[in-house]
Amino acid sequence: MLTYCAVSDRGGRKTNEDAYENFILEHQSGRLHVLAVADGLGGHRAGEIASKLAIIELKETLKRSIGDYENITSEAMRELLAKAYRKANEEILYQGNMTPERRGMGTTLLVALLNEEGKGVVANVGDSRAYLIADGIKWRTKDHSYVQELVDRGVITQEESAKHPDKNIVTKMVGMQSAVPDFYECDLIVGALLLSTDGLIDSLSDEEIKNVIVNSEIQNLCKKLVEKAKPKSDDNITVIVARRT
Repeated sequence: MLTYCAVSDRGGRKTNEDAYENFILEHQSGRLHVLAVADGLGGHRAGEIASKLAIIELKETLKRSIGDYENITSEAMRELLAKAYRKANEEILYQGNMTPERRGMGTTLLVALLNEEGKGVVANVGDSRAYLIADGIKWRTKDHSYVQELVDRGVITQEESAKHPDKNIVTKMVGMQSAVPDFYECDLIVGALLLSTDGLIDSLSDEEIKNVIVNSEIQNLCKKLVEKAKPKSDDNITVIVARRT
């Protein structure tokens, strides 16, 4: 069985351009848990609308399409998520083309689709991030960002990327012509899965995040993460944490 918490806070900004959702998909083979965070991109118009649209289209597409599959395999999960990302991308592009004030809007979208045993798939577009936390903490996704490209090319180290002046430049978002997500297998045997927007990531070190998660009960864990990050953050902060019980 999975349990989880979720909190979104406007942090150091006047408005909250993040959005999140967690819900259950009923299927004949068992229940599936959907955990999702989206960060409407700063510097783009109508980021708040884009993040909400992405979450709405994700939820509606998954609920509408789950019955198309007799068995929910890892491959089926990827197909479901790919379909949902396509629909979210199409809707955001459509809304941007129809309304001048929304033209160019976009959002990150990070989603975990898990069964009751904590096994499933994580999908990602943008620089929101998933972590697995047990004895240690490790990234489960790779950021679509300019500084991550610099790291991949060996220009800077991963440690240097955290303080790079261009760390907020995203290279892929939902709202681009091509926004195919990266997929990652997830097996939450022990520990916790964290999904977060960059308001948390830019404020706390991996070690600080891990210490809060391993020393907190699930009921107040997300609130503790946000409270610890807020004094250091000038961005919105959204977190979801899941544990297997």
